[in-house]
Amino acid sequence: MVEVQEVPEGHEFSDNSDNESTSSLESGSSEEPESLSERLAALRDIIPEETRDSITNNVSSIMRFGVNSARFLGNVFWVLTTSAIILIMPLALELEREHQIIQLENEQKALMSGQSSNPYGQSSNPYGQSSNPYGQLPGQESTVVFVCV
Repeated sequence: MVEVQEVPEGHEFSDNSDNESTSSLESGSSEEPESLSERLAALRDIIPEETRDSITNNVSSIMRFGVNSARFLGNVFWVLTTSAIILIMPLALELEREHQIIQLENEQKALMSGQSSNPYGQSSNPYGQSSNPYGQLPGQESTVVFVCV
């Protein structure tokens, strides 16, 4: 740090004072290096108080605007999502229900016309086995072949 000394009036500067100031700088360099916070605190003295106040007011107004904007956007997001859930979810559920009803009607029409609802053409019981013990389709003839060895 720089040391400030009061100089009495009428005192003339000499080369010795310059040597003293440089020697004090050299001796100051042997101390611990300044930290970043100390350097920033020293800069505070360089910037005039009016400028510091202006910077502080600008930064705080920007921060206030940012916080208020984030709060507003959060509220808008909340309103949109809850409205979507309240309005769109019942519609989606009703569409799914309508789709199930149409699918059930199509299956009933297929059963009435004699077609099987099973894509493999075999009706199956709940245990996954065909209802025909020989695994044949209805209307086919069965032939049993016995092989003797």
